[in-house]
Amino acid sequence: MNIEHQNNTILIIDDNAANIGVIVEYMKTYGFQTVIARNGETGLKRAKLVHPDIILLDVLMPGINGFETCRRLKTDESCRKIPVIFMTALTDVEDKVKGFAVGGVDYVTKPVQQEEVLARIRTHLKIQAQQRQLQQQAVELNHARMMAEAAQTVAEKANKAKSAFLANMSHELRTPLNAILGFSQLMVRSEGLNASHQENLAIIRRSGEHLLTLINDVLDMSKIESGHTILNLREFDLYRLLDDLENMFRLKADEKGLQLNSNISPHLPQFIITDEVKLRQVLINLLNNAIKFTQTGGIAVSVNGSECGDKAEDRFEINFEVEDSGPGIAVEEFDILFEPFQQTQSAEGVYEGTGLGLPISRKFVQLMGGDFKVHSKVGQGSVFKFTIQCDALRAIPNQEPQSSADVIALAPGQPAFRILIVDDKWDNRQLLLKLLNPLGFETQEACNGQEAVAQWQEWHPDLIWMDMRLPVMDGYEAVRRIRKIEANQKNAAISPTDNKADRVQRTPIISLTASVLDDRQSDVLEAGCDALLYKPFHVHDIFEMMKKQIGVRYVYAEEDNSEAASHNQKELRKTITPEELTALPAGLLSDLEKAAIRANMNAINTIIDDIRTHSDSIADTLAHLADSFEYDKILSLIGKAR
Repeated sequence: MNIEHQNNTILIIDDNAANIGVIVEYMKTYGFQTVIARNGETGLKRAKLVHPDIILLDVLMPGINGFETCRRLKTDESCRKIPVIFMTALTDVEDKVKGFAVGGVDYVTKPVQQEEVLARIRTHLKIQAQQRQLQQQAVELNHARMMAEAAQTVAEKANKAKSAFLANMSHELRTPLNAILGFSQLMVRSEGLNASHQENLAIIRRSGEHLLTLINDVLDMSKIESGHTILNLREFDLYRLLDDLENMFRLKADEKGLQLNSNISPHLPQFIITDEVKLRQVLINLLNNAIKFTQTGGIAVSVNGSECGDKAEDRFEINFEVEDSGPGIAVEEFDILFEPFQQTQSAEGVYEGTGLGLPISRKFVQLMGGDFKVHSKVGQGSVFKFTIQCDALRAIPNQEPQSSADVIALAPGQPAFRILIVDDKWDNRQLLLKLLNPLGFETQEACNGQEAVAQWQEWHPDLIWMDMRLPVMDGYEAVRRIRKIEANQKNAAISPTDNKADRVQRTPIISLTASVLDDRQSDVLEAGCDALLYKPFHVHDIFEMMKKQIGVRYVYAEEDNSEAASHNQKELRKTITPEELTALPAGLLSDLEKAAIRANMNAINTIIDDIRTHSDSIADTLAHLADSFEYDKILSLIGKAR
């Protein structure tokens, strides 16, 4: 640091003119500016006026001496930080200590040596410059910290606003979906529908479930970004989960002419503890992708596991692998596989989905103690591998078998169960009413929490279905009031011989909510609900929840009937060969291909209407594929027809 070129100013306070003259001349040769004072009073005034960079101060002066001058300088805010170097002939240690005590930074012994004075001045000017630099850096760091805190505050507010918006949109979208899917399930149960109406209902249901999947993907990613995603651990049958998935995807694979092979290790524990819902979703995402992007060949699923850690802890690591013979993925694209809304080159032209399946799956796997690995070569297929950590159960848990058949009536010999339905949406109340009334349940309905509390007190239902977002009084407050009244009634039975307390029954309350993003399950249970069910729900879940809470018994449809219905649904799925398409005009096929690539439903419907003038059966089959969003199959058929 070249201090001579910074025009530093030195204030020299000394009553000896000869000393001042020598120092002034020497300092000027090195580019310093000098100001002089012959006594302490004058030095104080000039220090306040000039604000020098350093002060050379004689100790023994008439009037106020150097020690007192320095003390006064250090009590003045404008001069407090100016370094003071004492010039003195005093050699006692006590005098030097006194100088440091009043604020001096150094000593020069008289007679002064010019080189020594210059060296000490340079040293303290460098120290002063470094201190200023550190102070400036501290100011800049503090400013940067304040800016970062302000940015974080803005980001948190934006995140809260986004979460609130998505929570509200979740409720607003899932509530009508509850009616769409619920009533379609009700109508499917009707025996009076012909095959055409059954097919129409199946299209409505598939379309609704497709929309629900898209909504859930966006909400899952929002929960991941906001840190609200948690594991919901439970014990379940891993074998059953894998069997269900194999049955689910074998039909899809058959429809595309693909093989689906599975290799499940016999050494896997049958019952494990982890988040079943998230594990199922990860496997569904991988299998969906494998089938979607594979045109020839097949898909292979392998599952094996091994004990990890102390064997006494029953801790297992389970490895899953999904391999396909699809187009493959270039190595340079691996990084974007798990980025939201990204699409690889091999996926171009396939527009179905949100592009969130793999990012969500990776986060779920990481929550379960593992991670993803990908192996792929362009033109040779891909392999997706992941591991999870879980606890294995040596003993088979007690699980009450659940029938997959439809509930058709209440089993005889039971009381007339009273069910109170609380929801501000008329169509949601109607869905539950039409589901429960034909079976023999007695029902009443309420539009808000205040009505619910009043009807509960008057009617004494056996169970309450409670929507949590209600006008006048929300579901949380309504549940809290019901629980408080129950507690007061129980406490009122103070007589030891009175059985009134035992007669006060706790009414089971099941929460119904469409606001899945709020992740408010703990709030729901804390308010006093016994269970929670998200909208849209499956009718099977309604019956199972009631069975668990009030012990109701059902009469089920025969399994054979269910299988027959399934067979009928399969018969509705028409087939078409590429050879049949070759009979159509080439222009129509080209237009259909372009519309399918763009997933333009209106254009597809218009083209299918034109195809109907050539062949009703081909048009019906293409309409069925389009209504099921199976654009990739339409494109595959067109490609094979050429």
